[in-house]
Amino acid sequence: MKTAMVFPSRKSEKAISGYSVFLTEALRKNKVDAYDITYEAGKPQTLFKKIKELKKYDVIHLQHEYNLLGWYGLPFFLLYFLLSSKKCRIITTMHTALSQKEKFKGNKIKIILRRLLYLTQNRIINKYSDKIIVHANFFKDILSKEYNVSKRKIEVLPQGIIEQNKLISKDKAKKELNLSGKIYLIIGNFIPDHGADIIIRHAKEIGKTILIVINPKAINDRNQKRLNAYLNYCTAYVQKNKIQNKVRFDILDITDKKPEWWKYFSAADLVLQPYRGGIGSGIFAHAMTTKTPVVTSNILFFKEISDRYGCLKIVENEEDYAKAIKEAMKPANYNKMKKECARYSKENSWNEISKKYKKIYTSILQN
Repeated sequence: MKTAMVFPSRKSEKAISGYSVFLTEALRKNKVDAYDITYEAGKPQTLFKKIKELKKYDVIHLQHEYNLLGWYGLPFFLLYFLLSSKKCRIITTMHTALSQKEKFKGNKIKIILRRLLYLTQNRIINKYSDKIIVHANFFKDILSKEYNVSKRKIEVLPQGIIEQNKLISKDKAKKELNLSGKIYLIIGNFIPDHGADIIIRHAKEIGKTILIVINPKAINDRNQKRLNAYLNYCTAYVQKNKIQNKVRFDILDITDKKPEWWKYFSAADLVLQPYRGGIGSGIFAHAMTTKTPVVTSNILFFKEISDRYGCLKIVENEEDYAKAIKEAMKPANYNKMKKECARYSKENSWNEISKKYKKIYTSILQN
């Protein structure tokens, strides 16, 4: 059973590519003949050149998000048509399954066209995929109820947790990063939807130290202007309100492939994810790797996890973050959350998740 994992290169995209690399590594450890087939995000021609190469595989596992190939996701239409002529089985992991009820921004015509695009694309994915993988049950509900995908075709598998054995101690990490006291970490893609400004506006009540770690270049959405505008807004707010002693920005070229990335997680007492929207989070998975409790917003992704695990604390209203952080830091609560981080990490390790993928690959080839 030869399996091709199709995803963007690490140089062109940081989230789904990282997920895919860890998955194929875990699959190979579980004796699955898995190969990485990469392309440059936003440039579909770099993938279409490899169509002939893909035909030698028994299973083609596509990592999908609507605009990974650029051009509003339209190249995905052609990709599925081309692959359908090959004698192989197709699995699609949908990292996003947007509802038709989503409140899109823009004029009415653009909103109608966008919904039509998602409707058409999801129907194509359903038609040509032998299995569809999603990371949460609410995605399964969206696909089955709104796009008529059979529930038997959909498998729910969370993002795997990295087994990281080279982490340094919290005290050492803080010392090397010139930090002291309680550290509340915001890290990753710096966009308005991730809500760093919410935490900054409540910095006086939260207290030291809110640590915001940002790449100098936009990640994944390739929108440098948006990053610059949002960063300028947040830093200007900090200066205007004279809270530099409570909020620290570290701007550096950093990814989960670099030791500094894990050093920041090791130093953190809490990871903060005040997301206004969104459908998943690699940052949450990395927090679980380092057994770091998380304080989050009430989006569906976090709510679903909180139903089974006590590793995170949900905040219903923006003005309640300071209170929630203080509650989470109480020794009894904090120790319970740490234990739940360890349980989540153990039950959802890449090793355990890859075993489930292996069963899926085997089952579709037998049918």
